Amino acid sequence: MKKSKLSITLVTGFIAAMALSACSNVTSDKKAIATFTPYGSKEKIALLTDDVYNAYNGTTNGISKFYDKILEVLIRYEFKEKGFKGEMNYNEIEKWATNQVKEQKEQADKNAKNNGTSYDTEWKSILESKNVEDEKGLREYFIYDKEKTVMQNWFADEYTAEGLKEEFLGLNAQGASTEKDVRSAMPYHIRHILVKVEEASAAEKFYKGTVTEEQAKKLFDVVQTLAKGEKTFTETALKSEDTSNEKGGDVGIVTNVASSVGQTMVNEFRLGLYAYDNIYDAANAADPAAAIIKKGLGITNDVKDALPANVVEVPYEAFVNLGKYADVTADANNNKLAGGSTALYPRNIIWNKYFNLHNVFVIKNAKKADYSALANPRDEFDNLASDTVYDASLPRFNAQGYLVDEKGNVIVGVRSQYGIHFMVIEESMYDYAEFATYYDTKLPGEEGYNENARSYVNYIQSSDIADYKTRADDILNKVKGFDKTYDYRLYNYLKTKVTIEFKDAADGLGNKIDTYIKAQQENNNYKQDTGLAEDWRTYTEMLELQENNRDAQYTTKNAITGEVSPILTRLVPEKVADDFYKLNNNPTAVTDPTYVKFTEEGDYYYYA
Repeated sequence: MKKSKLSITLVTGFIAAMALSACSNVTSDKKAIATFTPYGSKEKIALLTDDVYNAYNGTTNGISKFYDKILEVLIRYEFKEKGFKGEMNYNEIEKWATNQVKEQKEQADKNAKNNGTSYDTEWKSILESKNVEDEKGLREYFIYDKEKTVMQNWFADEYTAEGLKEEFLGLNAQGASTEKDVRSAMPYHIRHILVKVEEASAAEKFYKGTVTEEQAKKLFDVVQTLAKGEKTFTETALKSEDTSNEKGGDVGIVTNVASSVGQTMVNEFRLGLYAYDNIYDAANAADPAAAIIKKGLGITNDVKDALPANVVEVPYEAFVNLGKYADVTADANNNKLAGGSTALYPRNIIWNKYFNLHNVFVIKNAKKADYSALANPRDEFDNLASDTVYDASLPRFNAQGYLVDEKGNVIVGVRSQYGIHFMVIEESMYDYAEFATYYDTKLPGEEGYNENARSYVNYIQSSDIADYKTRADDILNKVKGFDKTYDYRLYNYLKTKVTIEFKDAADGLGNKIDTYIKAQQENNNYKQDTGLAEDWRTYTEMLELQENNRDAQYTTKNAITGEVSPILTRLVPEKVADDFYKLNNNPTAVTDPTYVKFTEEGDYYYYA
């Protein structure tokens, strides 16, 4: 316990020693072996004493402890002695910390009542959770925690200004790379709508999924609402079935920051948009900065080769039919298709053909392909009647016939394990010339703020300044968070304001800390590259498996006539759904219906 508590004595005792006028004030049994001298001053102030150095020297995390404590002393000196003021000054931070301690005491009292324990037991638990010994230590903990946050925000927003932001973005306004010691975040601002649909078992997930009547109708309703322009994307997103619905589908800033354990967002959502923006968008692909952007997003030549050559075009008519067939489960004589197999309900035949896809698709104002006989759904996709407009009166389709939002952004769809995502890229990496404006953190009332600027802060207009502040803070947090060694930037900056001396046992410690930080940066870059590559590998292999599963072919024999059926895939031909719907509405529309079963291996039926 003594070693772990030494890290906290630096917060209290060490700062007290630091505040004294000179090294000579450090007691004789605690010799200062690392000091700093502020520029313009002659006094030497303690950074490390020999007892603290000996406690951590040679331990597995010793160098990181030394680095942490030196950074801590330098930050606290700026606030306590130099009067540093960012969004809060030292006196304001002290008051805030005092209130935090008061709240922790109240929490200890509540915990004692709820848990049937004593106040002392719960208070001790709170102290141990912060690694401090007493109330004074807890207050100092809160003071430094807030001081560090305030300085981090100032450093990201003021001191480094465009320099750090360009590193975060990865490109300057001219489209040139700004990558330095760490990988850039390559940010995208995304909006989306989620319609939840459960995924089938692993063995059937790509070709035998199902949607409920309600889900089918909701998918149609969302797309019809967007296509008719009755509501904006933001208004429509209020029906989204995830937490972003409260923000009108605004997901915020999505970055490529990864690790060896992968991302928190599903691959179809994030990587699908990267693929669409970088590979399928011809205008973007021709941009001179395309190579830099693709590299930053992990899109190597191998990844590009593993992705489908073209984005899927889903006809708007397919959504119309999905809604129209939603409640059809039997024909007019109450005959069940395939003996009542849910996967063979007309809505699910449509679902599996067009929507149960884990690669991105766009929605085209087109009719589906014409056919007169059974055909493989893939062949029907290839023969999409793209030149035949389904409904010319719909206002939300662009010149290429693709569904767009009210701003003209193409709406991209993809299926993940959660359902169908309808996504919009509000700000692409290819808009790098606008980044300085788009990711500006100035607030209404501040000098230089432009209320008419297209920006992340202005994205949602509000009468409450707190809403703008929340979005500005989101930018700052993303800028601070993309570099896992961000604090090293503070360390280097604060070192320029003082002269640090390491002597005796600590001689050479400064170089060891520099080496440690460099290794941390390289390790983080390795995790970033490895994690991103693993995400792409997992995603592209899933797409390959999806294609193999959907393209597997079967030949069956008519149980009545003995006639061999056409060679078909596991996907049921769309004609089956269309004919069955006709039978439901008009039994005479289709002559002599005969139901034929696939082999047991295929386990599918079709209408012939």
